[in-house]
Amino acid sequence: MRQRGFTLVEILVAVSLLSIIMVALGSAMRTVAQTEARVDQRAQRTDDMRVAVRLLRQVAGRVSGRKVPSPDGAGSPVVAFRAAGASLEWVGIMPARPGAGGRSFFRLQVEKSPAGSELVLRYAPWSPEAQKPPDWSRTDSVVVGRGISSLEVWAEGRPPPGRGQGADVWPRGWVAGWPEAEHLPERLRLQLADETGPWPPVVIAVFALTQGAGDGFTLGGS
Repeated sequence: MRQRGFTLVEILVAVSLLSIIMVALGSAMRTVAQTEARVDQRAQRTDDMRVAVRLLRQVAGRVSGRKVPSPDGAGSPVVAFRAAGASLEWVGIMPARPGAGGRSFFRLQVEKSPAGSELVLRYAPWSPEAQKPPDWSRTDSVVVGRGISSLEVWAEGRPPPGRGQGADVWPRGWVAGWPEAEHLPERLRLQLADETGPWPPVVIAVFALTQGAGDGFTLGGS
């Protein structure tokens, strides 16, 4: 019997179909890989947010209510708390950790580094004799969040009893920074953003430390 093989047209059709299948399969695998990478990035971003928010609430939630002389030396005593639009300085309690603890100066601010923009928490020991913040360029620091492009600090609080009216109006609602030098706010709202977009607002309840609680810088983490 005469044997019959494939024609050139049949071979071309088979090769074309196989090419289409391979292209579709490659596209599907690439889409799966990209989806997995995006899921990993979102999971990593969520973990970074959780760690950063936990640290910020531990450190920024306990603020010293001790008053110090005003910077100009002529006005009434003020609290050691400064909230600007893009930075936050205060005296608080260092979270328990091996080697150090107690009251400390803190500053939270976005700083530039070779790795990019980072949210940096700087800290230094506090002492009753220290009336002014330290030289922040010489203090220890910890990176709270990497890739953070901006920080906005908002605050709010209720007026103290007997607060005057008229020109001495207490700030209402959330305000950028905190204009009251003699009183602490009751809540802070930190708005962070990275290259992906804004983070959910971080709202922190501020608890004023009474005088004598945690005074001094303690070695050993006690």
